[in-house]
Amino acid sequence: MESNMFHEQGSTDSKARILVQPPDDLPYQVVATYLDKCRKGVQSLKDAMERSDYDFVSMYGHRMKGSGGAYGFPKLTEMGASIEEAARIRNDDELRTCAAALEAHLELVEVVEP
Repeated sequence: MESNMFHEQGSTDSKARILVQPPDDLPYQVVATYLDKCRKGVQSLKDAMERSDYDFVSMYGHRMKGSGGAYGFPKLTEMGASIEEAARIRNDDELRTCAAALEAHLELVEVVEP
């Protein structure tokens, strides 16, 4: 099975862009909207971490784990699972690491129109 993701060198910086093609059964705009909501949700995640709201953080991770792959973002599924587990065991250091990795990943991802 071929991956939906491929890397391309960015033209203005040294970071590789992560280009994702929407799954065949989803329109571009649906996938782009999902990605936008993920980006906007990072602040809610950080706020919940500041409050030590592990229930919210765990649910956030659980939802991302369950939805990422369906929208063509298997890495978000993995990251969601890590966030959920770190919240479950209340590992603040791991949560900070996961949130930073999620934010960095989301900055690099682009949905490409078919």
